[in-house]
Amino acid sequence: MPINLILSLVFGVGQVVVGGWLAWHVAHGKLGRWRTALLVVVGLWFVASGGVELFVSGMETSLRLTGAPPEAVIALWRARADTTLYVVTGALVVGALIYALILPLIGRGRAAREGERVQ
Repeated sequence: MPINLILSLVFGVGQVVVGGWLAWHVAHGKLGRWRTALLVVVGLWFVASGGVELFVSGMETSLRLTGAPPEAVIALWRARADTTLYVVTGALVVGALIYALILPLIGRGRAAREGERVQ
């Protein structure tokens, strides 16, 4: 098996592990809200990217080891995996933008409620 395929599999596993750890750890940390949200989005992107990398590299590994699936099937699923990653990336960006837009509203509402309790 070629070294680039082995490295691709290792890289995919690393992305999933590091991205999952980042998203989980940061979400339960004590950073500011916008920093937390940004790092969670980055972590989730790493998980998605690593998953796609593992899927495509796994199919290529299977082809080299067993001769299946055919290269045409791999090309089809590679294109679908790339499209999925584009959609996930877009969804994460849109989610981050929406969060950034509503964050000031959340802060104002919280400040108003805390001001009412003090008085």
